[in-house]
Amino acid sequence: MGIDQDRNPPGPAGTREFPLSDRDESERPGAVRWRRLIVALLGIQLLLAAVALGVWVWTPDRPALPPLPSGTAPLVGSGATYESALPIAQAQADAWLPGAVLFNASMQVDWPWSVPPGSPTAIPGTGWLTYSFVAPWDPPGRPPGAAFLGVVIERLTGAVVSQETEGWEQAPEFRPPLPPAAIDSTQAALRAEEAGGTAFRRACPQYRHLSRTIPVAGGRTEWPLHWVIIYEDTRVPDKQGLLLRIDAATGEVLDRDGEAPDCSATP
Repeated sequence: MGIDQDRNPPGPAGTREFPLSDRDESERPGAVRWRRLIVALLGIQLLLAAVALGVWVWTPDRPALPPLPSGTAPLVGSGATYESALPIAQAQADAWLPGAVLFNASMQVDWPWSVPPGSPTAIPGTGWLTYSFVAPWDPPGRPPGAAFLGVVIERLTGAVVSQETEGWEQAPEFRPPLPPAAIDSTQAALRAEEAGGTAFRRACPQYRHLSRTIPVAGGRTEWPLHWVIIYEDTRVPDKQGLLLRIDAATGEVLDRDGEAPDCSATP
């Protein structure tokens, strides 16, 4: 009649039908399959993330500590020394990780505030012994590195009072243990007293009543195997009040240094 009829006349109840190409793409069989595949991939990713989280939580960031020993270190005079307590500390390290070696150590002596005339003939039994060990460590799920163990022993009783451990990403240089010295830690501390330590403490004992004795292997410095004895001045705890180096073979004073302020200075 001159007016073209719509090729898709209205259907029942006034609705109109559209070609298949105009329908929602999600109704196609291929789109449904893709949607199911995406959902499956997301599920796999979530599963892998859960597994990775479980491995991360399970993998320790530090080795377990060994139990505290039942025995105590032998006392030499009135307290344990670097030498007498070393076997106890090494036994703790052996029970901690295989291949643990001594990294450094220190013997702290807490001196009385009253300083009599003349140098002492024995060191007091008060103070602490601190030993640090390192060992190779290859925790599961992480790159190989090293670990640290710290052991603190009370000199007065010879008992292990605390331990701590940490994991390190990189291993330090592993050095052989220090050889036995002709001059032991006690003798070195007394030689330091004779060489000026007693006079240093006597000048103002309220600030100067703590010393630390540290072994240093030959080859690490310009000196051979020796002991470093550091006297602390509490007014400058971040500095070395008095430092003396005592030869571990002869007992000779190798060096003397210090940065303590005069005793008349206010804290």
